Amino acid sequence: MEIPSQFSEYLNTDYFSSPFAQEGHWDESSQLMLIEPVPGIENHSDIGFLQIGRPGVDGIGFGYRKGLSGIWAYYPVDDEFSFLCSSVGELVEGWQSGRITV
Repeated sequence: MEIPSQFSEYLNTDYFSSPFAQEGHWDESSQLMLIEPVPGIENHSDIGFLQIGRPGVDGIGFGYRKGLSGIWAYYPVDDEFSFLCSSVGELVEGWQSGRITV
């Protein structure tokens, strides 16, 4: 899938070149869309964050930071970011195995 121009400042080619961009990822154990397909992603341009998913707790989002590589967690209560992993595929695998948590 071609990267929409409004998302070009984010280093997100792994997401847009994967099936996640079209299908998202339903996490059975969490009972939520861990990764959203393109229509469900949110561009929080005010904080430079492209949210592609969520763990379903405390408003935390998973996504890309403007100009930085990898997948990050955004914690809105503390207004803080935390690096999680290098790709969306690694996020899904790490979440399912319990290696990645928030």
